[in-house]
Amino acid sequence: MNKIGSVLFALALAAPLLGPKPGAAAGALAVGSSGNVAKDGIAMGDGFNYPTIQGASDRALSECRSAGGASAAATANCTVVVTFSRQCDATAIDPASGTPGAGWAIGGDQATAESRAISNCQASAGAGRSQFCKVMQSNCDTHD
Repeated sequence: MNKIGSVLFALALAAPLLGPKPGAAAGALAVGSSGNVAKDGIAMGDGFNYPTIQGASDRALSECRSAGGASAAATANCTVVVTFSRQCDATAIDPASGTPGAGWAIGGDQATAESRAISNCQASAGAGRSQFCKVMQSNCDTHD
């Protein structure tokens, strides 16, 4: 094998090690609601920095099903609503009991995810409560 052939062979072997690893970073967000957030609350959970979507989804569902402040009617309906890779998720609620404000989002960075979650919460909270929405959690999937 000549020098050029040897170099090309070495590059072909090394190429998979140099690029991103598909599926190496996985995140998921789960939400549970009875359809009446004001009455039953809302359950949310996430999983991030998992090597597989299944692992992230399992964690998100586990967190959602054990969410404090939500009724059994909400936690019983926990479902993975989105999976993602190398992004951030955020959840926001109006923390007052008996209010409908709740939102979630993903984004390319933490600030974007949080801003979108607040906006989604404000849209569901109504004019009288929209200013009370606050981020409850946000996490970024950065695992390689």
